[in-house]
Amino acid sequence: MKKTHIKKKKTSKKSSFNLKYIIYFLILIIFSLSAFIVGIVYTQKNYEKELKKTQNSIKILQEKIKQLKSQTKIKKENASASVPSEIMDYNKAHNTTVILPPKETVQPVIPVSKKPKLVIIIDDVSFKGQVNKIKAIPFHVTPSFFPPTNRHPNTAIYAKEFSHYMIHLPLEAIHFNKPEPKTLNINDSYATILNRIKEVKKDFPKAKFINNHTGSTFTANKEAMLKLFRALKTEHLGFVDSKTTPYSKSQIADKTYRIPLYSRNIFLDNEENPEYIRNQLKKAIRIAKKRGYAIAIGHPHSVTLQTLKNSTDLLKNIDVVYIDELAKK
Repeated sequence: MKKTHIKKKKTSKKSSFNLKYIIYFLILIIFSLSAFIVGIVYTQKNYEKELKKTQNSIKILQEKIKQLKSQTKIKKENASASVPSEIMDYNKAHNTTVILPPKETVQPVIPVSKKPKLVIIIDDVSFKGQVNKIKAIPFHVTPSFFPPTNRHPNTAIYAKEFSHYMIHLPLEAIHFNKPEPKTLNINDSYATILNRIKEVKKDFPKAKFINNHTGSTFTANKEAMLKLFRALKTEHLGFVDSKTTPYSKSQIADKTYRIPLYSRNIFLDNEENPEYIRNQLKKAIRIAKKRGYAIAIGHPHSVTLQTLKNSTDLLKNIDVVYIDELAKK
């Protein structure tokens, strides 16, 4: 009886011991599961936090990319705008695959006087700052003003500050996607062209010459040039061919209407750096010394105007004259 009681007591202790371990084990499992769940929740929260952070970073990057694209577009537009339109037009006309008739003979040569004559024309003149810089050049420069538009409404007013100036008339070009308002086209009637010439002559009453802004398509078209020269003859205006195409019909038109006609010899600022511009000016001077005169065309870039201002040393034996003074001589 006593043995049985002792045996029961041992069994009870053993059962209690096993239960205790089971409870500990269950508690450990519960803690482990809790830790696991907490870990999952923490990881989930971190994941959501990191995801949100990543999404914000992507959004910031997208905004930066958008800004860079916008800046790149502006730079391209500015770069395009900074390249003179005549030079762009000239390059396109020379690179065209269209087979056109051969170019005409050279312009008439003025007899050589004591000093060779050089005409320097600055195209695209539109704004007051450009006017001031041109006036600061210590020799005769002929500004060629755009007709007034919404973008440059005061050109006719600025022209009054000069004793000599020209009209920079927009004409149809090859693949030029930003034509000036009221650009003359080859299909315009004579009446349309005459009215436009009368309009610009009224805006610029002292002008004796116009020259073409762009115009690679227009000046290569014989019928268009005949209409233009007829209108110029009526309004007593001469023409300086900017030579934006090697196929200009200006001399053919002049055989019919006999207006004062000249052609550009040199573009000064195909590249906008002082050394290049001075070298182009030297080329113009060599032409003038050989033929009696030369016509150089530049644009109102700050570097062009400053380089001209600093180039009096090249002009010691050259008579720099206005375009209408050349015509008189």
